[in-house]
Amino acid sequence: MQNINSEKKGPWYERKKPWWQLAILDIVLAALVVGVFAFFHLWLPKIILTKNGMPEPVYQVSVAETPVPEYDTEEESLQWREKFSSFFTADTVITDNSYSSPEVSVQITEHSTEKKLNYFVADIHIADIENIQSGFSAEHSSDSPEKVAQDNDAILAMNGDYCSNQREGFLVRNGYLYLTEQTKYDICVLYYDGVVETYQPSEYTVSEIMEKDPYQVWKFGPELLDKNGSPKTVFNTSDAILHKHPRSGFGYYEPGHYCFVVVDGRQPGYSDGINMEDFSKLFAELGCVRAFNMDGGASSSMVFENEIVNKPSGGGRYISDMLVIKEKDALKGQEK
Repeated sequence: MQNINSEKKGPWYERKKPWWQLAILDIVLAALVVGVFAFFHLWLPKIILTKNGMPEPVYQVSVAETPVPEYDTEEESLQWREKFSSFFTADTVITDNSYSSPEVSVQITEHSTEKKLNYFVADIHIADIENIQSGFSAEHSSDSPEKVAQDNDAILAMNGDYCSNQREGFLVRNGYLYLTEQTKYDICVLYYDGVVETYQPSEYTVSEIMEKDPYQVWKFGPELLDKNGSPKTVFNTSDAILHKHPRSGFGYYEPGHYCFVVVDGRQPGYSDGINMEDFSKLFAELGCVRAFNMDGGASSSMVFENEIVNKPSGGGRYISDMLVIKEKDALKGQEK
């Protein structure tokens, strides 16, 4: 016969526990959450990048094979050094948010809105196409954004398109051809004459682009402006990428004049991030005629004079490649 005084024991998770067991359980759960976050946002990207490394270049694109296209107007035929002379200085001048020399001008501005949005815009003028480059970590694996920028003597650097994780598609870096497959993603092409074009998959073939001597071909996307420089509302990317996130983007005004834009996000009370449609509008408001979305999330980072300018989500992550603004000649190291 069942003892009516005996208590029916329920599942373990319903039983009352002493305070010390609850405290230990809370600590274990907190450690698990932190460990999972760190693994996916810090350690796993480094493991993947170190394992993969950079793909090997196929060959160097020869600019001598195809003539550089002529500019459309007499004004555009002027050399960049003369055209942007008001932005350059005879000596190297460095402030907390600017840099100018005989061949490079960088001006960084921080912007905040009432919609909990914080972002940074770097306005860039250069005198030579080689002042803008793709920079990789010293071991061609991954490292902190500051270290990658330092390894490449960068004045200014912004994270790129996660190049080392790509094993298919169409990639050109600093005139070297890495991958030659047609891709389902949008691409951004910087030509040796300084012109930037963005293409959807149906708008180009690899052979057509190669005939024009590309200097850089980035693949992440999507393109942010249409061919008239107007904001887009439909994008060639997955729905998950369309929502509010930290973002990095490359903007183009005219040959020799570009911008880097980094938007902070996933930080309540400081900056929530920006969705793709508003990111497109931002580049149009800046006056760009072409713009391209780069890798985002915790990768979004801007480095100026070897220091992080923005506040990357979750403290940031290791990256493999960056868009770099640097001196073509050894002008750095002069007195400020």
